[in-house]
Amino acid sequence: MQFALQDRAAIPSRRPLPARGWRVASAATGALALALAGAVFVFHHYRPDLLVLGAALLVLGVIALLHARFLEFARSRLLATHRSLATREQELSAIFAGALDALIILDDQRICREANPAALALLGARPDELVGQSLSRFEAESAGLGAIWPRLLAGDLNRGQVKLLRADGAKLAAEFAATTNMLPGRHLLILRDATERLAADEVKSRSLSVARAALEEARALRGATLALTQDLHLNSVLDTLLRTLGTLVPYQSAQVLLLETSTRLFLAREMPLQDREALHCAETVDSAAFPAVERALRNREGVLLADTLADESWRDFSLEGGTKSWIGVPMCAGNRVIGLLSVMHGRPDQFTREHLRLAASLAIPATAAIENARLCERAEIYSAELENRLGELRRREKPSGFNVN
Repeated sequence: MQFALQDRAAIPSRRPLPARGWRVASAATGALALALAGAVFVFHHYRPDLLVLGAALLVLGVIALLHARFLEFARSRLLATHRSLATREQELSAIFAGALDALIILDDQRICREANPAALALLGARPDELVGQSLSRFEAESAGLGAIWPRLLAGDLNRGQVKLLRADGAKLAAEFAATTNMLPGRHLLILRDATERLAADEVKSRSLSVARAALEEARALRGATLALTQDLHLNSVLDTLLRTLGTLVPYQSAQVLLLETSTRLFLAREMPLQDREALHCAETVDSAAFPAVERALRNREGVLLADTLADESWRDFSLEGGTKSWIGVPMCAGNRVIGLLSVMHGRPDQFTREHLRLAASLAIPATAAIENARLCERAEIYSAELENRLGELRRREKPSGFNVN
């Protein structure tokens, strides 16, 4: 094979046999001629003592002739076998050289004895950098092929994945299939580059995870929207909002603050997920005194403080003063801000950008539900006031009774 050094100890050399047919034929002809000469001599002189010698020479000639014929037949079979083996070796060499997968022949110590061009291309190595060298120099991690090599030799494992290191330092992931002891002390390792496929599978897995998360989020938001519209009472709407928020964001306590004036907010509803170590908000909050709250009211996307201690402008408006993570999302009806959705936790780094996005998504239908609940309450108040005035009007229009004598 021209693509790699041959392991001459593993593959015996085969050389064309020299032509010996003429020697065998000459010997057979000489023996037959000698036998015939002896027979002619015996019969010509007819001597009894030479009769036995002539017969023996005749038998020897016949034996020599049969032996020569057998040697010629054996030689022809040997030449045919040699040609068949040479043809088979050429076929296997062509397959070995033209295989798209990397083929590496190793000994018991993982020393490479042969490698095809695909193996050299996969590892980015020259023949002298791979053939005759240990395969451990191309392993990217200690728990690689060397760790499972005893299992491969024992036949307990013949397929798997391994991380390799190319000669230029680039890492790659490869799938392997192993055939141990194809010859005594020789093992075939087949490698296929799976870096791009595994990366694609990882991207696919992440995409599926994102799609499943989006589906769950959509279901949660749809359920929240339906729940928010089932009851038009404001307290029921706010309780549903905070309970649904607890399924999406792992808060310790959450509040709905509604604007009374341009800067003053009052606590409309509060819900702790756990009564123990709960954080409680003040009854009223002036955004002018709390920069983070004011920033959240101005920013449509909301504000995330993963660690409030890292924000110099943070002022805690909880009664306990133990807020370490905070999310503030404005509740906007058109271009008008009606309040703030506040989420608190007593430990830092409990909220992420994803939690902020989920809270902002939930605030949209919640704002519409709060506005509808407020309109419903106003309508009920107006209806009650109208009923009172109509009753008073009826009483005034009713003629007073008088007695006729």
